[in-house]
Amino acid sequence: MRTETGKPMKTHHKTDTADKTKFETQIEQPQFERHRRSWATLKWFEGTPKTEEEFYLRFQNLPDEDATFLKSFYNISEDWDLFKMICKFWNIRVSSEMKKAECRI
Repeated sequence: MRTETGKPMKTHHKTDTADKTKFETQIEQPQFERHRRSWATLKWFEGTPKTEEEFYLRFQNLPDEDATFLKSFYNISEDWDLFKMICKFWNIRVSSEMKKAECRI
């Protein structure tokens, strides 16, 4: 079938088994595993009351291995910067007062 301009109409792409297999192979690659782990670690904060203080308490309980992984994944060197990034991800406003409190601990 052709359009008014004489160009053939595009048909929807149908996914066959070969395409699915190719996609499954890509999912198994390490970069996809790193993205999956990053997402799972960020989801660890799900259900935390949406306040800076509650997120900070939850952040203090984040296993060191997960904190190290997230810092590496997002190219962050400081815990405070990681905390701010996590809060930004969850749309939590971070005040400078929390940073001062952390320094006193």
